[in-house]
Amino acid sequence: MGGGHKTLDKAVKISGYLASSLFVIIGFIVSYEVISRYIFNSPTIWVSEISQFLQIWATYLALTYSFHTKDLIRITFIYDRLGENGQKFLDLLSFLFIIFFSSFVVYYGWEIAYDSFKVGRTSSTILDLPSFLTEVAIPLCFGLLLLRVLAETIKYLLDFFKK
Repeated sequence: MGGGHKTLDKAVKISGYLASSLFVIIGFIVSYEVISRYIFNSPTIWVSEISQFLQIWATYLALTYSFHTKDLIRITFIYDRLGENGQKFLDLLSFLFIIFFSSFVVYYGWEIAYDSFKVGRTSSTILDLPSFLTEVAIPLCFGLLLLRVLAETIKYLLDFFKK
């Protein structure tokens, strides 16, 4: 599991860096739109859709990285009052919920994205981008999250049974 775990960790870190880069790009193209529209009175036709597309990808890419860095939302009122075993139990419970939810999202997200690809569905905007390009972000990124949470769950269980 050592080599695979390192590869997964590297993929997760790359997803976080890619998400950050996409948010920076969004900032630049929205700034470009503001300057074009309000200074040169020449609005673009592509910034809105491209920034939405990039924001979807950036958000879902950041999902796994947030889990990896333990930055997901947690109700600390209860969590902080528990001992180490109680916290580990809640972590494991949340891992199981994430596994269940992510599996559902990967399965149905892929069905939706594949259907869009198969029928050639496109956005209803002037750019007419293939819907598949946006929709595939969901099962792909939730799949990466699923792999990361499964690895963490296995690690937790191995640690638990070592004791």
